[in-house]
Amino acid sequence: MADLKNKVVVITGAANGLGKALVSEFCRQGSMLVLLDVDIVGLEKIKGELDRSEQKISIYQVDVSSEQEVIAARLDILNRHPRIDILINNAGVSISQYFMDIKQEDFKRIFDINFWGTVYCTRHFLPDMVKGGSRIVNIISGFALMGFPGKTAYGASKSAIMGFSNALKTELASSGVNVCLVIPPPLDTGLVKNGKHIDALKREQEVMFLKEKGQPLERTARRIVRGIKHGKDRIVIGRMMFWTDLASRLFPTVLHMAIGKRKDRFDFL
Repeated sequence: MADLKNKVVVITGAANGLGKALVSEFCRQGSMLVLLDVDIVGLEKIKGELDRSEQKISIYQVDVSSEQEVIAARLDILNRHPRIDILINNAGVSISQYFMDIKQEDFKRIFDINFWGTVYCTRHFLPDMVKGGSRIVNIISGFALMGFPGKTAYGASKSAIMGFSNALKTELASSGVNVCLVIPPPLDTGLVKNGKHIDALKREQEVMFLKEKGQPLERTARRIVRGIKHGKDRIVIGRMMFWTDLASRLFPTVLHMAIGKRKDRFDFL
């Protein structure tokens, strides 16, 4: 089991939701944290709550969809840390709309943040990652595994990350840098509540669905960190995601047909 004490951990989308929960968990492990998010107020609040004399936390206001902002942050980070041990690509946005209803600019925005943000951070932090034990952790979603109505843009962006991660893993196999995929359970992360372009009533219905069916953020963060410590390259959390992951690989047609027949249950979309 790997010791995470004094490991340099970069987390994107760290100000809220799962990112914030991961920050707390890595703090408990004694890691040195580098936090990136567009929400600088949220980052400052986290730093004020968790930063102690023995805990080193650096914060950066970064829009990961901007390659130039990622490059600028990397240069400053390297002045403070000679290496990066773990990169967690967590930043993401979601919109629940059918394909024929979603605006093209919103579709593109989801890809810019979710997929290209992952690519930019990976491309520019990878050269600074120590060989032998360094890890790139990419957070995807169950929507990458199944054709879920209303998630064409979000699901496609997460599927792109999955394909990118699988290919990158083979490219880096001999380098000692491990690529890990995380498939979390449904989470009330704030993506839906704070999302744009969703009917208010439907948004509240989806929030209630996530509160009812979702897993606690803190428990999910603990499972992710535990998987990283154990060197796993695929972390699937929760019974629902375990069976969804299995079905998507063994019986994809059956899974898609089942979802299509029961899509009326998800009337918040």
